[in-house]
Amino acid sequence: MPEELKDIKDIIYIFDWGTFLFFSLIALVLIVAGYFLFKYLRRRWKDKKEAGGAAAAPSRPFDEVALEALMKIDPVEYFEKSRIKEFYFEITEIVRQFLTGNYHIDTMDKTSLEIIEELERVERDFGKVRNLDRYFGECDLVKFAKLRPGLAEMKQKKAESENIIRECLKRIPA
Repeated sequence: MPEELKDIKDIIYIFDWGTFLFFSLIALVLIVAGYFLFKYLRRRWKDKKEAGGAAAAPSRPFDEVALEALMKIDPVEYFEKSRIKEFYFEITEIVRQFLTGNYHIDTMDKTSLEIIEELERVERDFGKVRNLDRYFGECDLVKFAKLRPGLAEMKQKKAESENIIRECLKRIPA
């Protein structure tokens, strides 16, 4: 008896235009989405690079900028206009910006205690850290408590801010 011939395997797949067009459409949508995602990420990267480049290479040293900003602040004006808290906010803001540039730490959205903790990690001279802790503590009493210093104390605090900038400056050997 002759044996009957049989297929070895079943039919795997039959070509279907509907399925082909469906997968082609999905592939096209994914390619277009990938293109726009690539352009978006490249633009963000470029913007960050430009912003970082501008911040990384200031036109003038940050200590000069800080000292100049402090020189522009007149404690007599603030005292006469009863804007003592604003005076203390401005001088501590200048010192914070200086510390950010000098120690390469983020100080702008941190409390005084958090700044001191960061400084303890990067500054080896404990005297400087202790002076900054005392400085920020005294300024915080005026900014957030009801302490009202006189004109002499305000002038002294401005001079102390200048001294902090001069003492804490890290000179990079050329």
